Amino acid sequence: MLKLNKNVGHTLRANKAVNVLGSDFALTGGFSEFVRFTKSWETLGLDNYYGQADRGARYRSYSDFEYDPASETLTRLEHRAYEQSTEHNRYVGGMVRHFDDVSAEIFNSAVLQALVKLDFEVYKEVLPEALHSKIWQCQIHQIRIEINPGAEIEITPEGIHCDGYPFSAVHFWGRENVEGAMSQVFTKEEKLIDSGTYRNILDTTFFLDRELLHYVTTAFNPTKDKMGYRQIIAISFSRPGTDYDIIK
Repeated sequence: MLKLNKNVGHTLRANKAVNVLGSDFALTGGFSEFVRFTKSWETLGLDNYYGQADRGARYRSYSDFEYDPASETLTRLEHRAYEQSTEHNRYVGGMVRHFDDVSAEIFNSAVLQALVKLDFEVYKEVLPEALHSKIWQCQIHQIRIEINPGAEIEITPEGIHCDGYPFSAVHFWGRENVEGAMSQVFTKEEKLIDSGTYRNILDTTFFLDRELLHYVTTAFNPTKDKMGYRQIIAISFSRPGTDYDIIK
């Protein structure tokens, strides 16, 4: 259904991060499914931990899954809180955060299944071959940020940070009435590696998260009477109890 028409392995191995454009992907069939997937951001539950209520709001779902690359099967795990250390998240680190689970509609979507498969194929470019067929945990965050007219908001209020995943893919899924919001990737010493502003659906960053830092600059809604929004889906992989575990 989805294909990446670009070889990113060399750049990912060399820089630990690579940006690709939405135009680098090809969608084969499933257009109506793609449209339904896109509309799902409009029904996400409120993120009560975001703050900045005078300027806008964040809506979010989050779930953990098992992914079996051999059978390309995604299996939902039990509901879990999302927890980060204060070292990795100065804003809400140390809190036990509960979000709505990824909906059944999204879980069963051919688009999500294709994204997970595609992302793991990219991750395999930097993995030992012996791990290509092992079962992995997959973490999925679906996020929409809405911005009030004339307001400026922090997309990542925790600042330049690391989420602790061995590998992450951030797929952009649309914006309207938004200026700014440039995505940046840094070394651990906060040296800028790459940056870019997502404009088109499926503009994507693949990166070895726990080896790097990332940030999104502030966003501004320039209109006087219209809401703005920006939305993404982040897909990560880890193997608990191994060298590829999440670092919290």
